[in-house]
Amino acid sequence: LRLLPLATTAAILLYVLLFDRSSLGIDYALLATFFCFFGFTDNLAILFHAQMAHGDHVFLFSALASQVISNVPAALLFADFTGHWRALLWGSNVGGFGSLVGSLANLIAYRLYLRDPATSDTLAFTLGFLGLGYLAFFAGLGLYFLV
Repeated sequence: LRLLPLATTAAILLYVLLFDRSSLGIDYALLATFFCFFGFTDNLAILFHAQMAHGDHVFLFSALASQVISNVPAALLFADFTGHWRALLWGSNVGGFGSLVGSLANLIAYRLYLRDPATSDTLAFTLGFLGLGYLAFFAGLGLYFLV
């Protein structure tokens, strides 16, 4: 984007290498999962050749697809097939709730929870996380149709 000079980027990288090596720790499994979502989305896009004509369909498909492939890849998938931007934005945002893969943020938060040595009852946390997530998901579905 050329907002910063290349020397600035090099200085930041040099600082990280010399003084903050722990920030270079990358969760490669999480990164691979996210890339797989985009690859799966590209393959699904080949299947969609027709334009989605109704905004409600766009909303429901993007919200439901987010439960399986995450909300950002779902939004990118359906963006090529619709002009119903409001429905697409609502659907991908509502789709971020619910399942752990509904949003990459859900996966990150859950993995951070699992890494904490003070965690004791993982099953209770998982059920609570999913319960509240799906409560928000269904509330979002209802609000879309009310508004």
